Amino acid sequence: MYAYFLKKAICIASLLLFVATDVLAQDNDIVPIVPSATVLNREFGSHDRELFLSPEKVFYPETWFHFIGGNVSYEGITADLEAIAAAGISGVHFFHGQQGGKWPATGEDIECMSEKWENAVRFVAEECKRLNLRFTIQNCPGWAMSGGPWIKPENAMRLLVSSATIVNGGEKVKLQLPQPQPSSEKWRDYRDIAVLAFPTPVGEKDARPQPANIVGSGAYDWQKPVIKDQRITLSPMPNGANWVEISYDKPTVIRTLQLSSVQGFNHNMCYDPGVVVRLYAYDTNGNRTQVLDVPMPQANWQDDATMTLACKVIDGAVKYRVEIENQYNMNISRINLLSKAMKNSWESEAGWTLRSPERMGDDLVQPDEAYLKSDEIIDVTQYFSAGGEFEWETPSSGDWTILRLGHINAGRQNAPAPPSGTGWECDKLSTEGPEAHFAGYVGMLADGALQGGLLGGLLLDSWECKTQTWTVKMEQEFERVSGYELRKWLPAVQGYVIDNPETTSRFLLDWRATIGDLYANKFYRRMAELGHEKGLSVMYETAAGDVFPADILEYFKYADVPMCEFWHPFSNGYVGDLNFKPIKPTASAARIYGKPRVNAESFTSFNLTWDEHWQMLKETSDFNAVEGVTHNVFHTYTHNPQIDYLKPGTSFGATIGTPFLRGQTWWKHMNEFTTYLARCSYMLERGRAVSDVLWYLGDEIAHKPSQKYPFPEGYKFDYCNPDVLLNRLTVKDGLLVTPEGYSYRLMWIPDTKRMLPETLEKLLALIKQGAVVVADAPKSLATLRDAKMSQKRFDRAVRAIWGGCKKGVIKHVGKGAILSGVELDKALSMFAVMPDVVGDVRWLHRRVEGADWYFVTPRLGEAIDSEVKFHSLGNVEIWNPLTGQSHSVASRVEGEYMVADISLPQAGSCFVVIHNGETSSKMIEPFEMLEEKTIDGEWTLSFPTGWGAPSQVKVEDLKAWKDLDFSAEGKAFSGSVNYKTKFVADKISGRVMLDLGKVDMIAAIKLNGKTLRTLWCAPYILDVTDAIVEGENVLEIEVTSTWFNRLVYDAALPESERKTWTISGPSAKNSLRESGLMGPVKLVIGKK
Repeated sequence: MYAYFLKKAICIASLLLFVATDVLAQDNDIVPIVPSATVLNREFGSHDRELFLSPEKVFYPETWFHFIGGNVSYEGITADLEAIAAAGISGVHFFHGQQGGKWPATGEDIECMSEKWENAVRFVAEECKRLNLRFTIQNCPGWAMSGGPWIKPENAMRLLVSSATIVNGGEKVKLQLPQPQPSSEKWRDYRDIAVLAFPTPVGEKDARPQPANIVGSGAYDWQKPVIKDQRITLSPMPNGANWVEISYDKPTVIRTLQLSSVQGFNHNMCYDPGVVVRLYAYDTNGNRTQVLDVPMPQANWQDDATMTLACKVIDGAVKYRVEIENQYNMNISRINLLSKAMKNSWESEAGWTLRSPERMGDDLVQPDEAYLKSDEIIDVTQYFSAGGEFEWETPSSGDWTILRLGHINAGRQNAPAPPSGTGWECDKLSTEGPEAHFAGYVGMLADGALQGGLLGGLLLDSWECKTQTWTVKMEQEFERVSGYELRKWLPAVQGYVIDNPETTSRFLLDWRATIGDLYANKFYRRMAELGHEKGLSVMYETAAGDVFPADILEYFKYADVPMCEFWHPFSNGYVGDLNFKPIKPTASAARIYGKPRVNAESFTSFNLTWDEHWQMLKETSDFNAVEGVTHNVFHTYTHNPQIDYLKPGTSFGATIGTPFLRGQTWWKHMNEFTTYLARCSYMLERGRAVSDVLWYLGDEIAHKPSQKYPFPEGYKFDYCNPDVLLNRLTVKDGLLVTPEGYSYRLMWIPDTKRMLPETLEKLLALIKQGAVVVADAPKSLATLRDAKMSQKRFDRAVRAIWGGCKKGVIKHVGKGAILSGVELDKALSMFAVMPDVVGDVRWLHRRVEGADWYFVTPRLGEAIDSEVKFHSLGNVEIWNPLTGQSHSVASRVEGEYMVADISLPQAGSCFVVIHNGETSSKMIEPFEMLEEKTIDGEWTLSFPTGWGAPSQVKVEDLKAWKDLDFSAEGKAFSGSVNYKTKFVADKISGRVMLDLGKVDMIAAIKLNGKTLRTLWCAPYILDVTDAIVEGENVLEIEVTSTWFNRLVYDAALPESERKTWTISGPSAKNSLRESGLMGPVKLVIGKK
């Protein structure tokens, strides 16, 4: 066992002593937003070893810095920022939120947006400048998203609303059309758009037939979701489905099943609902016909729209049975059987919410009597007065539907912000919205309190304002993007089927394309332009394809730094699940648009425990670095307005985030953690990422792909969108390449149901130039634009690419090739694309002239000790980001691969560097243990006073502090304890390792007065060969714990007796956890 861990210690810890990095002593200039292109792209050389050991400040993490409420003081700001700078953090992102509570015994609150507040914000910026910290500001109070009291209703996010009135045809009608709701409040700022008229489709009138009887499984009150739109909660059925049977007293045609929102089924599992819905129809003889069988699509955490499913029409049915297979507890408040036809999954196709495509009912066609006819939709706006009166003579008999359409202020507000900083979210589909917003906050500060270059960057953080479906110039914008008039198609945005489902789908694709264009070019682009005009760098987090329907990549092209986020702990669902906020779309956008950095809001959480261990944080960061994160921004540092205070001290509430604070027990060691992250950032931003596959996302704007797709092992991919395909991809030497030099062996298009003619024409051109594409032929157009000509172009390109193509057979077209009808893993083999890595590890590959390197980690919760094959040839070295040191390792050539032994503990990591230059680090031979000796004898433990433990205690047996013979208060000690002992070493003839055994959690080690390393993750082993002496040795170890135990103890005390304070802490019901040096501590002697 020791040989196993000692071997890991060599790989992870290196033999050389740790060289501390004083990041504050570097260049006095404020750090840039990204590293210089020269540093990132020059040829590999000795400078890489130097910068890996001592990274430039630009590679060090930043942190969010929150004012909470009005709890602000100048002395606290200075103390906070000095602590941040001393910890090796390179910049702050400033927020003013209202999430948590008030510090005890603080002075006057500072009101957000007041003169005192502006002065305080200026002081933050001035202190950042003094301390060489980059200063970035969130673009509004709160962290979601872009709004404030300066936004008037006319510049707020807008929603399309409608009201339908059915009238008799063939006669003159005069009536008051009801104003669409919700619009009664003045702030809704209701405005009319148009009034349309069309023959009422069959089933529209009395669309929700009343059941005669309802029975169902279990003890559930099924009338609630079927009749009353009220919620019930279904438990999973182990061997079947929950079901409800809905009977009618006469044959009833059902065309639509409408359910409550997918997110509402189970909020935590909205990205993997685990729900299958089936519908059966029964005739009067009891014969059963399946009407639909649909797995619920991925949704998003802000989804609140209904889920509509088109049904196969069964004449003569008198009973319907809805079956629901649910893997998890499921809330459902609507099971509506409707006689009217509605577009399958129209809520997401029309942009009211974001879900993955629902394909099962996509091609279902019902008798067209239930559909609107595009040539029968009449614009009757001229017959409508501003007061709501409508007077018109219907052209024919039969029922007519009069649809009044308008738009309203969506009512979204920025949050969680102080009341004085709270207002409407700005319009995201026009330039007027961001212009009004920027002027009201960031522009005001940049020209006022922060003038003179104090402000360095602009951040657009969390999108929590759902979706937007209208803007004042929507009709003009739609025609600009889609090339035809919008108005007569607006009923489809409200769920109607126009002509047929396929035609409606094509219109809704044009509709979403317009919305996506506006999000990207009217909001994100304009915000970036406004920021750049003030000399600000711009970064923003994931939003498109995450909450609202738009291209998940394109908007990032306007950011200087694309940003994502990652959470802990890992879980199966919601924030701990990779599908919640996947890294890959942001990383792909950065690569295909030539951005050198991928920022991540790092270590956010809903599970604050105050027992967050650095090893856990490291494993989380390493996991997401493999996904594509290159730079960390901590979530979060909360401003502490006090100097003399009860620690740990934070007013950030709701158990959110990881508290990076000067009051943490471990803050004095933070430079160890930030330097580890900086070394990783240097290597993760140097050169270019290497991926073999370019995954084209298709032409149907939709939900981000599931991150649980079983992509072939040993290969990497980047996503690609229409903008990059059309405007940035070329072919060189048979590879698809971007202007910045990213290259790909092949393009894979898994979703080709509908495609645009321009996409197909560009694909054909790329293939002719030598590109390899793996894709099936598309079935139909993805637009109504210039329908006849588009269809001709579509058909011509499909024939040229796939004509004569046989399933599973490579077809050569020009210099390139197309392959269809096979899975990707087989296609890779057929095109002789070899795996980049062969081995049971997680990895990321980067390359620069002269070297390749792989960031390697074990799988979550696992260790690794095995051979790994890397698809690169040269000298193999291990670069250790914990120490900044490197050493050569034994390796062998196997064909096109270098094979090396990789040994890492759980949460371990290393860079495997393969280069053809000279090696400047010596070969490290595997450690061969000769003997081990336990350091027995007396240990002296020194505790700080005032925390219930004796100032000094002597022990023979090492054990957790909670198990020492102390008072209850002493057992709950949290902080740092000094351990000291003496031992005698015999003649030293080989290498000597010090194994600390079990430690919780940080150990700073001195031997014979010589400071060695600070260990904060497994294995707690280091080489002491150069520090140990023959004869007597003095060993000192300072061990630092988390705050957890003391907070548990204090939670049981009256508040007046507590020695700690925080808004959110662990409960007194928790058991104390093991902290301290528990050993056994051993010397392990090996050969030289």
